[in-house]
Amino acid sequence: VKVLLNIADPAELDGLDPAQCDGIGLVRTEHLFHDGHGLPDEATQFDVYRRIVRWGAGRPITIRTLDAGGDKPIPGLTIDGETNPFLGVRGIRLSLARPDVFRVQLRALARAATEGPLKIMLPMVAVPAELEAARALLDDVIAELTREGLAHRRPALGIMVEVPAVAVTAERFDADFYSIGSNDLTQYTLAAARDITAVAHLADAGDPSVIALIAMTVAAAERRGVEVSLCGDAGADPAIVPKLLGAGLRSVSV
Repeated sequence: VKVLLNIADPAELDGLDPAQCDGIGLVRTEHLFHDGHGLPDEATQFDVYRRIVRWGAGRPITIRTLDAGGDKPIPGLTIDGETNPFLGVRGIRLSLARPDVFRVQLRALARAATEGPLKIMLPMVAVPAELEAARALLDDVIAELTREGLAHRRPALGIMVEVPAVAVTAERFDADFYSIGSNDLTQYTLAAARDITAVAHLADAGDPSVIALIAMTVAAAERRGVEVSLCGDAGADPAIVPKLLGAGLRSVSV
């Protein structure tokens, strides 16, 4: 069973030996957009991603593109006043709505991928068209970097499985890998918002309905011959891990 790390800031890696893990299964990039200096430029992002990949010393590093919206608003970028932000313009929906911002992040990621096995992970994908739109943008970015003569490598492009529609039909998505986001998958399956204390008792990632969706995702990954992992809180819960293993999962990021 592979055990990887979740991080939100490269400073979290200070003093950690990469030999303690099998890599990083989730790098949250939202911290780059909350520093108070406006949206981060390509050079700023490139330096951060390169630092993380170098730390991995050859281990796989999965970096999630900006997962803003929902309970993670970013002034000047996310949409204010949505009546139900968890079902609104968040994750990949926001990135595709702001291709100017998305292209900068994709350029920085492709450049940092020359340092090691960097993988790109798209959050909140709900339909195959979103993955294909992101892939087309990545194609454009790769062609652009080639014309400019900048060193780069095309990373693997995967998706998070957070929406039940993806879990039940994962084979529709031509992703290079799957990563199950148990927090959102749980709240959408049980209709219990993760930021409302009064329904927190319903948001159980070990519920048979959630485990069934995880098992379906694992089975789809096996049929397609691609990797599947889990990067939500359930991967660090000793009460739920046996259920994840029972569903066939063999990689968790915690």
